[in-house]
Amino acid sequence: MMKAIAYPVMMIAGVGLVVCFFLYIGSLAAPGLLPRLAPVALKVMFPGVFVVWLPTVLLMNRLTRDFKQRDLWKAALRGCPPWMKTGLWVVIGFVILAAVVVPLLRGQNPEMGSFLIFPASFYSVSFCVMYSLLHVDKLDAERRCLNGHHISAVAKFCEECGAPAAPEDIQQPSLKG
Repeated sequence: MMKAIAYPVMMIAGVGLVVCFFLYIGSLAAPGLLPRLAPVALKVMFPGVFVVWLPTVLLMNRLTRDFKQRDLWKAALRGCPPWMKTGLWVVIGFVILAAVVVPLLRGQNPEMGSFLIFPASFYSVSFCVMYSLLHVDKLDAERRCLNGHHISAVAKFCEECGAPAAPEDIQQPSLKG
């Protein structure tokens, strides 16, 4: 059931993320288009955030329920490849920079053009959490310590023997089928 929800939410989030960047770039490239782009953002992009955010929060709670609060993002994104996690933080940093910091440094109030990029942070988190949800089962089953014991998703050391977690790129010959 979760995967049936995750695929459409992930696709909507991906499309929303791309559209946010196109709207933002369009507002920078042609400031005269802003009066025409703003209604699109208000009618489509901002309500779309709520469409993807509710299932994201509910499914993220299922992904992170067995983890401590301080490990929330590590647990929620554990099914994502490292480049995707980095990309998520880059997008969030860019959104904060473009929507708030740059207008304030210019001595201006943030305008509608700068807020066209704002929903991208929600869409990117939603996309990554849904991707993680779809891939986490395989990754959780493969986590082992250097001695081959199964360990939890965010553990750094084995609960059974105390050995460090095996790096993700090491394949243990004794564990192959």
